[in-house]
Amino acid sequence: MLTSSDFLNAQFLEHPFRRYGDTRFFYPNLAEQRKVLEVAHGFIADQKDPSKNLGVIAGPSGGGKSMLAMKLAETHFIFEQRGQVLGLYMNTNILTEPRHFLMAVIETLSLPSSRSNANRIESIFERLENSDDQLLIVLDGPPIDQDYLNQMLDWSVEHSKKIKTIIFLQDINNNTSNIGSLNQFLGLYVPFRAPEVVEVASLLYARMMSAGHPDPLKLIPQETMFNLAEQSHGSLSEALRLGSEHLEKLLEEQKGSLRMGIFPFRPGAAG
Repeated sequence: MLTSSDFLNAQFLEHPFRRYGDTRFFYPNLAEQRKVLEVAHGFIADQKDPSKNLGVIAGPSGGGKSMLAMKLAETHFIFEQRGQVLGLYMNTNILTEPRHFLMAVIETLSLPSSRSNANRIESIFERLENSDDQLLIVLDGPPIDQDYLNQMLDWSVEHSKKIKTIIFLQDINNNTSNIGSLNQFLGLYVPFRAPEVVEVASLLYARMMSAGHPDPLKLIPQETMFNLAEQSHGSLSEALRLGSEHLEKLLEEQKGSLRMGIFPFRPGAAG
């Protein structure tokens, strides 16, 4: 088993290929993902046609939808003559009840808690109506319950698009069938493709740099990076799994060699 000390000895501040529940290793140079963010920014900025306040972004399995969704929700948007855009990221796979959705919105808007869903909805609308702030709801997966989201988007139509929602879905046929009656609010649909091999290899390299390694190619040569990227077939989650396996095997071998006194563990260290 590799410990944090083992990664530190290998010149990493943390594991570069672990899937974290945040955007610390967001890589902005995947062309398709960058296009998604740029289009989404335009949708969030747009105040035309208040009846179209819902966007759907569809990508392949393992294509980085969760990372994109989190990045979008945490972006600090600034628009003239408008207040804050308060972003809320929600992984719908872990939501079990509609009230959890409302409670998350309440927390995002810094509102006092309430025991009644009706009171929660009322307080949300009152908070947004009495300020210049807007709410951006980013759902990672199909909405677990559409009733409350329908109410919120319907209210938003009459209130200057104060609530916008973007839903990230897997790119399959009849994608928007997953959102049912919410289709009436649909103003944006953006599909995106899996990254190219060179982009995946660059992402692996960038993550190693971000994790603190000063010279990733000294540890994993460029040819190996490309091989790992090619084996992933465009899936970023698979690329991370393959990269993790390769790196951990390499560090375990070096750790074993150190114990046997064959060579020092730290790459480039003097004997």
